[in-house]
Amino acid sequence: MASVADVVIQIMPANRELDNIHIAVASGSIQHRHYLQNMVQGIGLCIVINEPLSEQFFRKLDSVSPDVILLDIDESTHDDSALLDRLLDDVDIPIIFNDISALAHNHPGEQSRWYAKLLLKIAELTGRPEWEALDVSKVLAMHSSRSVKSGTLNTPKDLARNVWLLGASLGGPEMLKHFLMAIPEELPVAFILAQHLGESFMALLAEQLDRMTAFKVMQAEEGHVLCHKEVVIVPVDRRLTINPIGAIELKPIETPARYSPSIDLVASDIGLRYQSKAGMIIFSGMGDDAAAGAKKMREVGGQVWAQEPGSCVISAMPDNLRLRGLVNVSATPVEMAEMLATYYSSEIRQDSESR
Repeated sequence: MASVADVVIQIMPANRELDNIHIAVASGSIQHRHYLQNMVQGIGLCIVINEPLSEQFFRKLDSVSPDVILLDIDESTHDDSALLDRLLDDVDIPIIFNDISALAHNHPGEQSRWYAKLLLKIAELTGRPEWEALDVSKVLAMHSSRSVKSGTLNTPKDLARNVWLLGASLGGPEMLKHFLMAIPEELPVAFILAQHLGESFMALLAEQLDRMTAFKVMQAEEGHVLCHKEVVIVPVDRRLTINPIGAIELKPIETPARYSPSIDLVASDIGLRYQSKAGMIIFSGMGDDAAAGAKKMREVGGQVWAQEPGSCVISAMPDNLRLRGLVNVSATPVEMAEMLATYYSSEIRQDSESR
């Protein structure tokens, strides 16, 4: 099947005006920057800057002189109003305000409409009338097909080989943000997150964490095939297991646990499924959940890491593991993210060389 780039090439002039368009992306979200990079470069446009709005962003503007600035206007993106005012008042480069809602909801139809609008807006701002004859309906149809396909099929190399449980309780969400922000996007790991939190807050947690990382953060879905570079959130009222072909199964909880979701139960299931390819990291929290699960994880050859006390809001849960002699590594969230990159450095190198 032809790609969006193939369709655009067929209906754009032979001189490939696309090659001469340079775009600067300003976004505070790693996830959004990564997505925009793939989308925009997919049709041959050149991204010359892709980072948060900052003093460094302005310095780079002076040296690369892009044709267009694509400004991500998500409310969490730009905390410094002075920088935003400076961009709007002092920079002569045309600015496109990105409607983040189409990307955040990950709906192929909305993404396609956003994509076509972006092309036509660039045409208008850069004075390329031949773009305005673009057959938008064809681009929408082809991009929609491509998006659905890429969202539902996984190539074998993407299937999760290394799976780590992230367990957290009181103070956990903030610690998880620091950890996930520091995770390199090429890390060959899938994370299963068991966070003690009310059921009504799980969707919000997924949305907030998704903004902080290049990994895809989602609530657990029956039948979803677990892949590297994903963070799957365990539901409060269901037991999450991974079947032999790598798909998520959500089962009734036969024996209610003291904590929901039960870190012990998830650690036991993940350890049993992935053995020495499994691991767990326990962040800030109260109580003794995770102790039994950590013991089983160690028994099958998996790693057990825990947040060091000084960086925790409440250190009772990771301290409990240390007292039992179950912890391989104690460190801050950011340090543990960096250590994971080192831990899998050989796999990262092999993946890079195979591309």
